[in-house]
Amino acid sequence: MSGDYSNKNVSILNVGNVLVDIEITISDDELSKLPIKKSGAIEIDAIQLSEYLDVYRDQITNRYLGGSIFTTAATSSVFKVDNTFLGSVGKDRDSKFLIDTMNSYPIKTYLNVDLQQTGCCLIFLTPDKERTMAACPGASSQLTLANFSDLETIDYIFTDLYSLNSDINKKTISHLLSSNKNLILSLSDISVMKKHMDFIKKYSDQTFLIAGNENEMKFLQQSMKSSFIESSDKSNKVYLITKGNLGSEVIHNGKSFFSNSIETKIASLNGAGDTFLGAFLGNYLQSKDIQQSADIANYFSHCSIQRFEACLDFPSLLKAKNAAKAAFSF
Repeated sequence: MSGDYSNKNVSILNVGNVLVDIEITISDDELSKLPIKKSGAIEIDAIQLSEYLDVYRDQITNRYLGGSIFTTAATSSVFKVDNTFLGSVGKDRDSKFLIDTMNSYPIKTYLNVDLQQTGCCLIFLTPDKERTMAACPGASSQLTLANFSDLETIDYIFTDLYSLNSDINKKTISHLLSSNKNLILSLSDISVMKKHMDFIKKYSDQTFLIAGNENEMKFLQQSMKSSFIESSDKSNKVYLITKGNLGSEVIHNGKSFFSNSIETKIASLNGAGDTFLGAFLGNYLQSKDIQQSADIANYFSHCSIQRFEACLDFPSLLKAKNAAKAAFSF
């Protein structure tokens, strides 16, 4: 992508799933018959994916680039963050669609190309705009270093628990973290957290920032048996908690910072949390201003939920940044 985005002061290696999101409009009654808790997520295989696509083929309303890691990186890329993305795709039409879209952002990509089909996530969207997900990891479960060899230039490694969906992925991410780079970790559904508490605990001291919604962070605090306030005061960690229409809370240095959400007509909640995290990271790593970063992140989330795409296109992200800059003077 052309453009002068060279004035970067921090670098992040973003490691994880990149998927095609397929949005399906569904009633609450229809959703209740599926083996997924509303607002939750399950993993499905290629056969189940094909069956769901056949059943709901007339209710498919959108198709776009998905995957929390890339959406977060795309958002932070409009700030002074030098982003690199490491992922895996199949050799099919979906991978071409993803690669073409990814190339529209100023992000260096290293992609393993696997024999499995490109990963896909079904986004079941109910009338209240809540999302419920069924993900088929496919090729995204085959993470390798994909010719990436610039770890010494990286400041932070960012990943999420969804990306630990195979032994290969877990080994690759653990190998990268053996460099002792600071970790930025996004939590996932509580059922996924339960599977990977060993990972969370192993890299706890290495974790610089951890993000999740209110339920996920409450579960984490109970599991770690420690207060976020006390922990942040001792370790300098940042705890980033999204609270839906109540806004957000950031805990750092033994203090809580609250930011109210902006009232918005909702098109879809898909990607709102990732956009929030990307904007917070981008501004905070540049300014070190917690309150301003949370306010700006809430503004980006406000922009996100007005759109159906999980990942806002680059011109829209720039527009959001310019509007946030005018509103919050950064």
